[in-house]
Amino acid sequence: MKKILLSMFMILIMIGVAACGPSDTADVGGETDTSGGEEADTSGGEADTSDAKEDGGTLYFYTWSEYIDPDIYAQFKEETGITVVEDIFGSNEDLLAKLQGGATGYDVYVPSDYMVEIMIELDMLAELDQSRLETIGNLDPTFTNPPFDPNMGHCLPYFWGTTGIGYNLEDWDEPPDSWAYIFDPELASNFSGQITMLDDMREVFGSALIYLGYSAGTTDEAELAEARDLVLGIKEHLYSFESDTYEDLMLTGETRMSQGWSGDIFAAAVEDENLWYIIPKEGAVMWVDNLCISADAGADPERLDRVYQWLDYLNRADIAAQNTNWVWYASPNAAAEDGILEEILTEPAIYPDAETMERLEFLGNVGDFTETYSRMWTEIKAAD
Repeated sequence: MKKILLSMFMILIMIGVAACGPSDTADVGGETDTSGGEEADTSGGEADTSDAKEDGGTLYFYTWSEYIDPDIYAQFKEETGITVVEDIFGSNEDLLAKLQGGATGYDVYVPSDYMVEIMIELDMLAELDQSRLETIGNLDPTFTNPPFDPNMGHCLPYFWGTTGIGYNLEDWDEPPDSWAYIFDPELASNFSGQITMLDDMREVFGSALIYLGYSAGTTDEAELAEARDLVLGIKEHLYSFESDTYEDLMLTGETRMSQGWSGDIFAAAVEDENLWYIIPKEGAVMWVDNLCISADAGADPERLDRVYQWLDYLNRADIAAQNTNWVWYASPNAAAEDGILEEILTEPAIYPDAETMERLEFLGNVGDFTETYSRMWTEIKAAD
């Protein structure tokens, strides 16, 4: 869930490659696809690669957009000889649908907490051999036994953050402190056509449910229907449902307010100091995104060796700090804190205080009730 400024909360408990080269190891939807995606730029700008190692093979990385400092790809190749090819998904459901549609060839995915649990149940992930990670001790202990992946049996935590409201300071005497500014039709009409919500079923429902006073992971059909009707009631005021470029729309002034992921908004704030982010007073969704090994990579010793080099590299204190300083999401890597920018570590909307953390909630796996979420999400998207 994705990019700028985050002490860590005691977690309650808390990507077929479209970009593969001409190879038969990456198969998208049953047919090798070499037209989409992009191979990560490993030139590293001004980086001197004269001493780079010989070709170490290719690793296929399926992740969210703008979720890694791009220089890291070049640095990793220079150090290991391994080329990382990046492909992008827009939501956890898109990730799952593509894999269930027959896409193969990815080595590492970056799913969120509840999707990790689903993928484990579907045997999509290899087990994590922590003994192969020299950097395993860098993690904050509060992340090492998450409820969705007990004892990190399959995945390594990558970033964590919240889903709240991005806004433009020029529009407000006092910051918008409530989800009502999006979900109340009268308040939303003040920015009609200038509001975006994430194109993400669970995130939209999660925020609406929290505003209504319900659990973000409800399995009560009446409560979910109330959340659906809430979103339908303000849809006329939305610019769009958008997960990949909503922060860019705010930067250009096309939109003035967004339901968004903390890091994305803070990253935009680096370019425009009038943009900022808040966690609404009613509470918000919190999440952990994870580095997970695909089941097929786990069965191939050569691919697996590249995978562990990649995970260990990303979990190095200096690399994790570099990544956080570019992405602006909170890091689960305690050893990285000395290298993280002070303005990130001290920003309460990135690293919330204990009182705020009590108002945050994981989405959780809703099992077969996902079908009900999907049906009502389709009703929202299809409505005029």
